[in-house]
Amino acid sequence: MIYGTGVLRSMLVTLKHLFRPPITVEYPEQNRNVPTRARTNLLWFEERCTGCSTCAQACPDGCILVETSPRDDGTLNIDRYEIDFRICMYCGLCTEACPYQAIQSGGRYNDAVFTFEEMYRNKESLAKESREYLVETNGLYPNGQDQESIDPPITNIPTARSRVNPAGKNGPIGPHHLPIKKS
Repeated sequence: MIYGTGVLRSMLVTLKHLFRPPITVEYPEQNRNVPTRARTNLLWFEERCTGCSTCAQACPDGCILVETSPRDDGTLNIDRYEIDFRICMYCGLCTEACPYQAIQSGGRYNDAVFTFEEMYRNKESLAKESREYLVETNGLYPNGQDQESIDPPITNIPTARSRVNPAGKNGPIGPHHLPIKKS
């Protein structure tokens, strides 16, 4: 029986790893690259959002607030868009529900703040943060696509807005104004 083989093997492992470059990152001086599918803070891209509030309906915590008003051309004007990160559990259901990829995970992951009020973000602060992200990444969205590969924000799926005329000149049009079927 040879004594000390375990010590010799451990010394060889140490010697093998001695000349490799270090893999640690000096945080906060250096930031790690966040993977494409990481569930970090949400980024809301105002130019992609149609105001359908699918993200708010999909959120199990109810931390997304969307208020819209109709425009003359039938589209929706986004009056308020707010995310309360105090109660967000970063599940990603809102990002999966959005048909236009207007809300995506990929924002900053160092979210430490001193007051809770700083975690409540309104439309302006969300839009500013997403614009800064696009400048940092040279126009690359968090899902790995650029502006040209996901434009225009049009889908072939018919939406309720494409089937129903907006309220306006001829009064409200909706399910309660449809003709009654006679049997």
